[in-house]
Amino acid sequence: MSIAHLDDHRPNADGPGAPEDLIAAVRETRARADAAEADLLRLGLAWAHTHLEDPADDTWHAARSRGAYHDGAPHVEDLTDPGVLEWFGLPRLAWDAPAAFAVANQMTTTAGRAYLRDALTLAHRLPRVHARVLAGQVPVWRARRIAQAVLGKPADVAAYVDLEVAERAHQVGATTLEKVLDEAMLRLYPEQREAEQLEALDHRHATVHEGSLNHTGVAEMTLRADWSDLTDFDRALSLVAVALLRDGCTEPLDVRRAMAIGILADPPGALALINGDEPPAPTKAIVAYLHLSGDAPLGCDPVATDETGRTWLVDTVREWLARNDRFVTVRPVIDLTDHCDGTGHSPGQTDPYTPSPLTAEKVRLRDLTCVFPWCTRPARACDLDHITPYDHGGPTCECNLAALCRYHHRLKTHAGWTYRPLAPGTYLWHDPHGQRLLTTPQGTTDLTYAADTG
Repeated sequence: MSIAHLDDHRPNADGPGAPEDLIAAVRETRARADAAEADLLRLGLAWAHTHLEDPADDTWHAARSRGAYHDGAPHVEDLTDPGVLEWFGLPRLAWDAPAAFAVANQMTTTAGRAYLRDALTLAHRLPRVHARVLAGQVPVWRARRIAQAVLGKPADVAAYVDLEVAERAHQVGATTLEKVLDEAMLRLYPEQREAEQLEALDHRHATVHEGSLNHTGVAEMTLRADWSDLTDFDRALSLVAVALLRDGCTEPLDVRRAMAIGILADPPGALALINGDEPPAPTKAIVAYLHLSGDAPLGCDPVATDETGRTWLVDTVREWLARNDRFVTVRPVIDLTDHCDGTGHSPGQTDPYTPSPLTAEKVRLRDLTCVFPWCTRPARACDLDHITPYDHGGPTCECNLAALCRYHHRLKTHAGWTYRPLAPGTYLWHDPHGQRLLTTPQGTTDLTYAADTG
């Protein structure tokens, strides 16, 4: 049953939308999607093999045998470099190879590099699993998960995993895969596995999870630390929570303990609160760019947006401004439509090549992220690129500057990628292989097969 034979009417027992037909169409579509993913994996592998760093270099094969590295394991110095370790036992790609493949696949360059790495891992380190993928017996996403499990592992461990999971790769889950990998390491490298387990137990960290942040300004953080440090911290949270209750805070205990985290970030202020003393002048500051509509001050628009596009409740912003433990600095509004003075230089610019702080701020607030297709690196972590090179007459002003992360800046400079602005924050990109893409602060649009845009 083809999708073309299905209509938009409600399913009925006799019509083309009967449940059996719909299920058959779902199964047919799923099979086509899996076959397309397998084809894409073939193409990715072909692209990787034709874009190697040094096609004549076959020393990476040494990682497949015990003779080369004595036990088929990575060199000790490689263990401290995750970027090197994940490519152990694989041919190395040319530095600019992932970008064009990633753009064609509508993914970030980082995701494209990982895809090519996984394709090479399946082909060269997991041949049994790879053969089942090409035969249409294992979905690509499951095969990639197996490939990622053996990244950086010794050759015999990868071979063990390939042998153990190949016949059940179509249904192997994360738990089973972890168990097989653990068995391989215990059998082949018991001392190393024990050391890894001890290191994992001692892996201390304090991590703020930015992805958990919501519009009310609430987020999550996890701590893993020495027990005595954790108990001391827990006691300090309780002391501040009690002091907040004493001073009239009516929030529940768990909320007051959460509030105590910010208070403890200012030790003199926290000590004054616990002792009931006059609080000292605030020492903490938050720098945030919030965009309010004209109706927000009148209470007619309940939300604001920040420079990343995240939405906040105006009431949350108001609560932040009302706190007495933060510096609040109101800066002049930056007009992103304001232009340079006509000389090719921006106001306040002293070095003809280096943009002034105001110009740099305007460019980053306008572009938000790296302007390369599908790149999401924040503009504040990017270079400011002269679109028309400075030594070719390109001015240092916002009309000729754009945010590019260091990798994509190198692509533009050395690998034949070009782009030009069509409007503030909007760029048309061309790659060396004929692809054309439009980027805006809202995302990327592939124009490769669209009508000529000029």
